[in-house]
Amino acid sequence: MRESHIEVSYARFMTLIVGSLLAGALVIGRAAQIQILGDPRLESMAKRQFQSKVLVRPRRGEILDRNGDTLAVSVESRSLAANPSKIKNKKKMAGLLAKATLLPVGKLQEKLSEKREFIWIKRHMTEVELERFKKFQLMDQDGDLVAGLWIIKESKRVYPHGELAAHVLGDVNLDSEGLEGVELWADGLLKGKAAPYAAVKDALGRAALFDASAVKDLKDGENLSLTIDAPLQFEVEKELRSAVLSANAKSGTVIVMNAVSGEILAMANEPSFNPNAREPRVERRRNRAITDGYEPGSTLKPVLLASALAHGSKITDQVYGEMGSFYVDDRKISEAEAKEKFEWISLKKMIQVSSNVGAAKLALKVGSANYYQTLRDFGFGSKSEIGFPGEISGIVPPPKNWKNINLANIGFGQGLLVTPLQITRAYAAAANGGWLVRPVLLKGQTSKQPPKKVMDGLVENGVLEALKSVTQDEGTGISARVPGYKIAGKTGTAQMVDPRTKAYSKDKYVASFIGFPVGTDQKIVVFTSIHEPKGAYYGAQLAAPLFSRIFQKAANRLGIPPTEPFANPSPLLADSLLHPGPHPASVPTVHAEAPPTPSLNDKLRWSLAKVASQSIDAQLTQAEADSSPWKMPPLQGLTVREAIRALQGRDLQLEVFGNGIVRKQLPLPGKDVAQGSRVRLTLAEP
Repeated sequence: MRESHIEVSYARFMTLIVGSLLAGALVIGRAAQIQILGDPRLESMAKRQFQSKVLVRPRRGEILDRNGDTLAVSVESRSLAANPSKIKNKKKMAGLLAKATLLPVGKLQEKLSEKREFIWIKRHMTEVELERFKKFQLMDQDGDLVAGLWIIKESKRVYPHGELAAHVLGDVNLDSEGLEGVELWADGLLKGKAAPYAAVKDALGRAALFDASAVKDLKDGENLSLTIDAPLQFEVEKELRSAVLSANAKSGTVIVMNAVSGEILAMANEPSFNPNAREPRVERRRNRAITDGYEPGSTLKPVLLASALAHGSKITDQVYGEMGSFYVDDRKISEAEAKEKFEWISLKKMIQVSSNVGAAKLALKVGSANYYQTLRDFGFGSKSEIGFPGEISGIVPPPKNWKNINLANIGFGQGLLVTPLQITRAYAAAANGGWLVRPVLLKGQTSKQPPKKVMDGLVENGVLEALKSVTQDEGTGISARVPGYKIAGKTGTAQMVDPRTKAYSKDKYVASFIGFPVGTDQKIVVFTSIHEPKGAYYGAQLAAPLFSRIFQKAANRLGIPPTEPFANPSPLLADSLLHPGPHPASVPTVHAEAPPTPSLNDKLRWSLAKVASQSIDAQLTQAEADSSPWKMPPLQGLTVREAIRALQGRDLQLEVFGNGIVRKQLPLPGKDVAQGSRVRLTLAEP
């Protein structure tokens, strides 16, 4: 019995030994397999725990103005991230983070409670916020954060000039991806090409070691140069903002465009926004010059005139004004003001005085098919091909739906929808000889299609003649005049449709003016509009004066020489400027023979002299002429224009030598100067 028990125990022992040996062999075999041959499933798990793919973003390209001034640039920024699984006391951590970042503690508790290994706490932090991390003991003096938190270096988009050209530039999101404007339009070029890097994580789950071999696949974004001129853009925005505020208006738009190349030199909307502040309101962010339509009103009448001239009419043809009103399809069409009771007027006069009755009757004569085709030829009802995101085509109803009243209304600019850019483009054709050019915002951008001829010589000359009369005596655009320049253009005052009643409002208007200088080599066209002003609402009252101020700024900035004589120029001052001395030390002599043809710089100085003399003639009283001497101001470092402005209001004989900025002046600064004294300025290139 005992022997049998021993045998059983021995068998069990041997079974245990053999089992253990087999199990050990299996473990050793499996370990050898894993270590030598490898296990794809385990390798994948290890990689997920200790390795990752990190998408490294390239530098976003800069946006520059036409002169190389930076309008948008990316700078290095630091953001705070966390691994909630590594944070033990989440409630305490949320409280400290709330004090350091000024974020709501409840929101932070929600973030830290997420079952994730990575969350953003705050993007693009300031140095002040980072300093508070040390104060609340979230960061030591060496810059190391407590477990579970880490700083990530990122790229932040910055717009150095704030609101300047905001509607053109647009903005980006927190990941520097384009949202609006050029940032969205050219996002593919600006953002470059990202590259995935293999990275090894540390104990906190942070990427510690990178595989730099992938750097060859990383491509920085391209820099883009716009056609916008930043100094001119600044002046345009300032004038527009002032006009909108003074008119207590809802909004306004200005466009300055090269009529030959189509380059947009300035494009402004008010109200504006600061892209650095991430403005959420859409009504402030959209570029109304391109994305919004409006009824152009009387600014469309020159297009009607072009259609009439192209189909056999002459600018001298007469149309009867019906003494202020007449009926079409039992609908009354009246002039803008009850006092306007025209009888027979020429087509030129119709444009000059902006007769609604005359335009309606002319449209009925031209006919739906002809007028519709002209509108389409001038680009209305289709996009301008500028390529800007959000551009609309506008609306030109098909002629088959036009009744006589529709045709008459469209004749004076109501019943269709255009954009400010479209109407600016149409007027550019009148300024450049009849060519419809493509608007351009990117410098060097070329059109696939050549400009289209929309007016032959006779038609263009007739339209131009009519537009010039608008700023002459009896014209509606007298307040658009600019001293020294002959301006062609047109006023517009259009009723807006009330969205509630679907009828034309009696208190909401769009006041506009579009014009350009005549006889200049540099051909620019300027569009101005004020939307929903309170009080005065005519284009002649609001938009035309705004045009005058903006064109003066544009002429100064672009160096457009005057083409017209100023009133009462000072002969001595004019003669001294037209006979610049050959050497700074020499005194000019007045010659009897005709002066040589002045250079561009001479013309500029001549125009400034006339501006100064005109101001003197208008402002200097006899009492001032007999007054005691005044102190000579410092003029060194100023341009000729700035120096003349500093001397305005004094009867002086000004002599200018050389080119550039003022290097020497006589009398010296601080010296007493009497009326009638001679002032000598010596210029040199900076």
